Amino acid sequence: MRMNNVYCDNLFVYGTLMHGYSRNYLLQGLSFEKAILYGYRKVFPSTLGFPFIKKEDTINIYVEGEVYYGLTPSHWIEIDRVEGEGSLYHRILVEVETIPKRIRLSAFTYYPSQSLVENYS
Repeated sequence: MRMNNVYCDNLFVYGTLMHGYSRNYLLQGLSFEKAILYGYRKVFPSTLGFPFIKKEDTINIYVEGEVYYGLTPSHWIEIDRVEGEGSLYHRILVEVETIPKRIRLSAFTYYPSQSLVENYS
């Protein structure tokens, strides 16, 4: 997917899109591995039913998740729709580190809108 003149077909997930969770069917058939996103923390409000991440000023904070490879334009369209890209979440480019290989790579992830953060943090 090209966004802001950057091409990337990797997606870092940390909640309902992860293997074994309710929305993982959107990523069926894609290869993935465990990964870490440094400098963010996961927030999981009990009244919301799904998590979001928040940027922190320290790299000692991190989020564990999965990075999926080889997403196609049709994957992005469907996942953007399900995640509420542009209203509930915004797709941003981040750097993650795979586990256990410790390879750093770029991936998109979904970051919460300001209203989501304000209402549930």
